[in-house]
Amino acid sequence: WDNGETGREAQKLNYGFNYLTITDSNGCSMVETVNIKKPKLLPELDIAKLKVGQTLKIDNLFFQADSSTISSLSHEVLEEVYDFMSDHKNVVIEIGGHTNSIPPDEYCDRLSTARARTVAEYLYSRGLDDDRISYKGYGKREPIASNDTAAGRKKNQRVEIKILRLSE
Repeated sequence: WDNGETGREAQKLNYGFNYLTITDSNGCSMVETVNIKKPKLLPELDIAKLKVGQTLKIDNLFFQADSSTISSLSHEVLEEVYDFMSDHKNVVIEIGGHTNSIPPDEYCDRLSTARARTVAEYLYSRGLDDDRISYKGYGKREPIASNDTAAGRKKNQRVEIKILRLSE
């Protein structure tokens, strides 16, 4: 139905099912249903690609400064973890908290444990069994970057998921 004329009008579509109407300059239309899926925050959380012992960093997980209080901005990524665990009932994980090396050892151990516990408690509160989710604070003992720079210290402040079991 190409008559050589072009015109464009576009709207931002929401995630989920949308109706898309395409109309040419003669008024001829077609309607299509499209499903726009939201990109995963943890694409590596794919049962087919995981191995026992594998560790995944949870990006987009934010805490208030010097606190184990999870920012509401983090609920979306935690819901992804919850959905994954709900779909895969045999998976067992450890939530590991880590800090940078600036504060004293005891403080780092307390904060990393509290943050890991808060993430685990969020998942428990959503109905996941506590025998499938353990937590541990590693303090500053397992850095993944140099603590000599602000960027390195930021990378070291993290929460990870370690896969302990994939099936029975």
